[in-house]
Amino acid sequence: MDSGSQPRIAIVILTYSQGDLLEDCLKSLKKFTNYKNYRIFVVDNQSESKIGERIKKNFKEVRVIINDKNYGFSKGNNIGINIAKKEYNPDYFLILNDDTEFFQKGWLQKTLKVFEKDRKTGLVGCKLVYPDKRLQNAGGFLKGSNITRIQKIGKRETLEVDHVMGAFMLVKREVMDKLNGFDEDYSPYLLEDTDYCLRAKKLGFKIKSFGGVEVIHKAHQSLKKSKDPKLFFRFKNDLIFSWRHLNFWNFLFRSFVYLPAVALFQKKDEDRIEWKNLYLRKDFIFSIFYLVKAYLFILGGRNNEKFR
Repeated sequence: MDSGSQPRIAIVILTYSQGDLLEDCLKSLKKFTNYKNYRIFVVDNQSESKIGERIKKNFKEVRVIINDKNYGFSKGNNIGINIAKKEYNPDYFLILNDDTEFFQKGWLQKTLKVFEKDRKTGLVGCKLVYPDKRLQNAGGFLKGSNITRIQKIGKRETLEVDHVMGAFMLVKREVMDKLNGFDEDYSPYLLEDTDYCLRAKKLGFKIKSFGGVEVIHKAHQSLKKSKDPKLFFRFKNDLIFSWRHLNFWNFLFRSFVYLPAVALFQKKDEDRIEWKNLYLRKDFIFSIFYLVKAYLFILGGRNNEKFR
């Protein structure tokens, strides 16, 4: 297939203060992408180290957008998506984290075939792995008040799921147009990707997790550099998400039982939910403060302008 007959793919990469990881990502894309008809759009969310200028110099083929401030995940990606629409008119958008790294040739062709096999497919995620190749995230399901994750997926397996992780989301143009990008109420970060998938499902699109493509994700690197109180955003966005996507009783449980438990306890093993796996947070007083602050934030009907 020549590049003229291939679907156009816009790869949108949001970055914030991690230039080395971004360069590793771009180098791996160049090395392992043997697909011709794509263009990369890097959105620099006002990185302190002037990453956008650095990428302009070292990667001439990449379109770089430099924001005037940190707009968070949703709005930052939406800016890149809208510019890609105007300048490239893509058939698909790949939302990609700057801390990802590719190591398999043919990954894009394989992912596109998932769409070809089922026209109702609107969004496809891959098998995200840690640098040692252990499974990190391959999507999951919304079960009652619980957002679950798949524990295993085969290399030839494609699963229909409720959500995939925003570190790698290949999205059909029709879905992107109908949803009008990510919901900016979830600024600056957390749960916007799960919300996006569930909104796509409500429109009748299928969400697929494809085990045939593995991508390294060096998780949470940008969050480590953030000066923001992560727990407040976790609680605030969880309350927004629960109100919009859960039934009344599950909303009450998640908001007033589960979230207080999160404020009080941490898990020894992230994937196990049982009492013997929990221990009391050393800073639980601060966590409860952030939870109460999130309740008041939501009850007050405040917008997220200060976080954009």
